Amino acid sequence: TTRRPHPAPVQQQRNAVLDMALQVPDNYINGCGFEFDAKQAEASGKMKKDDPIQEHYKKTGFFGAITGAFGDKKTMYCHHLTADGTPAVRAAQQAGTTCKTVEDVWTFLGRKPCCGRFAYDSKTGMLKCGPIVKGDHDNTCNPQTCLFIASGLDCPTPA
Repeated sequence: TTRRPHPAPVQQQRNAVLDMALQVPDNYINGCGFEFDAKQAEASGKMKKDDPIQEHYKKTGFFGAITGAFGDKKTMYCHHLTADGTPAVRAAQQAGTTCKTVEDVWTFLGRKPCCGRFAYDSKTGMLKCGPIVKGDHDNTCNPQTCLFIASGLDCPTPA
């Protein structure tokens, strides 16, 4: 017979991840599960591999070059993309949209408030929004990637 692992270690791992999760603003989700199909975005032209926005997500330095060769990137936050997977700042500029409030940004993005970040999901082959945890994310929010900052608003991502 095949032995199944005891469920306690799995629950302990989940609890450890939850303990490391950062506090997020009230009414925000820390990882909403939104999926981004990078291959489809490449095929459709929404975000090509040589798109200038990709520079904001490239690892730097000696070790960054090594891990980058294996696909490792800096953090892309859920709020960097619209609900259809378009880079948010670019989409707002193309639409001529000006966001004056945090609520305007979320309305434009077409999603509920989330502080999560994308990570590769090997089951689907897509990037999936999951929780940010202490020490496991980069500060990639800037006027080119983050519609909050581009609009002169405070970015909701915890430090």
